[in-house]
Amino acid sequence: MDDVLPILEKVPFLVDAQLWEIASRCRIFRSRADGEDQTVELELSRDTAGRWMVVARDEERDLTAQGVPMPGLNGAINMVPWYLLDDPVAAAD
Repeated sequence: MDDVLPILEKVPFLVDAQLWEIASRCRIFRSRADGEDQTVELELSRDTAGRWMVVARDEERDLTAQGVPMPGLNGAINMVPWYLLDDPVAAAD
């Protein structure tokens, strides 16, 4: 799978596209700020420059928290606005 991004970079229709490879997925079980349990699907992606980006989703409540591209995975994980997954309005829906 390591050679997919270089191939995609050569496709004329993708010349201006941002290419991110999903490097890993995992599931987190956490407590929200209100003390309720929450399942979060985590997607860790890497681009052609080696930057990392993390997207966390609570699919049950339709909430997403996306970080910004960072040069390291640790920084990318810490840049996720996790508080967005604690949205009390979504809990009332």
